[in-house]
Amino acid sequence: MTAPPQGVEVDQIEFPAGKIRFYRAGSSGPAIVLLHGGGPDNALLSWRHAIGVLAADHRVFAPDLPGQGGSMPWRGRADQRTFEEMLRWLLDAWRVPEATLVGLSMGGSIAAGFTLRNPQRVRGLVLVDSTGMQHKLPRHLLTYLLLRTRLAGPLAAKLLRLNRSLVRQAVNRLFFADGQAVPDLESIVDEVSAEAAARGSVFADWHEAAIDRRAMRINHLPHLSQIQCPVMVIHGERDAIVPVTAARDAAGAIPGSALRVIPETGHWPNREKPNEFNALLREFVNTHN
Repeated sequence: MTAPPQGVEVDQIEFPAGKIRFYRAGSSGPAIVLLHGGGPDNALLSWRHAIGVLAADHRVFAPDLPGQGGSMPWRGRADQRTFEEMLRWLLDAWRVPEATLVGLSMGGSIAAGFTLRNPQRVRGLVLVDSTGMQHKLPRHLLTYLLLRTRLAGPLAAKLLRLNRSLVRQAVNRLFFADGQAVPDLESIVDEVSAEAAARGSVFADWHEAAIDRRAMRINHLPHLSQIQCPVMVIHGERDAIVPVTAARDAAGAIPGSALRVIPETGHWPNREKPNEFNALLREFVNTHN
């Protein structure tokens, strides 16, 4: 476990299926919940530079999702429905009746699904390079076949544990448009290596459940018009995992939403260009909270 930023507290809640570790900061103001992505990710990896910025005038909560980070081991499937139920449990435990949800990648799918099922508990929604917003993935069939072999995920995790240079190459290729411009790249490599070392696979249960042979099983796009709360869609222009067209489609489907595309940025704008990314978060919460 890497050390959290100054002023960020670490806690955990025990549930029947396992523990959920979470980070919190800020003592007053509206609540914000930050949801990280799948793969070799966790709450601190995604939100290290955002928690303190938001905690100046908000109560901020950032959980490690089941099966990732400090929320291991987790008994049972950690799929979309489990994540949504987990979020409801956490809000109840935190005594938060409603919150602004910020979801990155898989976390965006969780946030959108939760918002559709529990609109009364969501004050605002920020979707960041979100999955679950398209009918098919780039190289969809290949991704489906890799998941079904049940070997690719564990093999990738093993390779990442053993080879630091491979981690650096993977991070640069998958998550960043220009990894050399990321000031704390080596720290990110350390964090991704540690997460991979703790995991049996680089894939989450969500990926296997979400991706069918010909199309996505989890696709919120047809339902996004039902979302009534304020929404901002943030996306890296050069995202190699979720194309920017998916963000444009999602923003176009949500009434009144705002789209912000960050130029020359990949799948993790939160770590590649944290200052620009945090400014957009502040723009959103200052306007709607």
